[in-house]
Amino acid sequence: MEKNEYALDYILQAEYNLLRKQFIPGIIVIPSGKSNLIWNGVHFVSQGPYEGGVFRFSIIIPPTFPDGDCPKVIFMSSIYHPQINVDTGELDIKRYFPVWKRNGHHLWQVLRYIRRIFQKIETTNSVNVDAANLYEQDPGIFLSKISECVNQSKDNLYTPEPSTTDDPHAILFTPWSDKLQNVRQLLLTGKKKAFDNIHGLSWMKPGVYQILTREDTLPSHQN
Repeated sequence: MEKNEYALDYILQAEYNLLRKQFIPGIIVIPSGKSNLIWNGVHFVSQGPYEGGVFRFSIIIPPTFPDGDCPKVIFMSSIYHPQINVDTGELDIKRYFPVWKRNGHHLWQVLRYIRRIFQKIETTNSVNVDAANLYEQDPGIFLSKISECVNQSKDNLYTPEPSTTDDPHAILFTPWSDKLQNVRQLLLTGKKKAFDNIHGLSWMKPGVYQILTREDTLPSHQN
């Protein structure tokens, strides 16, 4: 049975507030402007075999949430990974959440799991058996296929996903423009009054994938 719309809105807002309190490096997520049951996300992989990848994804939340089935995670681009369906882009969430527990599971935990799969490759009960076998039998070729995915994700960074072109909350990337230099300075100074006409803008230093990048906040090996 679907929940009352207002009750569901309250539950999802509470979930998003919980998420904002967590430290999940490399992941940006925001509820869609079209439906609160869809959350747009992107993961900047900073370590592990998929390092350098920029992978967009959507979290599809069931209308019975937090009761019933668990959310789905669909990656927008093709990713060669043992736990991601090669045809649909769907992550095998039920591997980690076989039963969604109302009082024990939260959406921020789904994001932690997304981050984990790119750092630790697990091959048992894989949805992409070919990728699992290749990882076990020929790691060199497996890594070359991963490299193709990573390079493709960076090549397509500035190309909007067709499914989000009409979404006002879509996460979009554009090359750096000198016109944004003043915006960057205002954000760095922390002058709140200067933000009145600035919405949804950020920037990243190429190769770092840390939002609002400034030299004195970077680890020493990235300066």
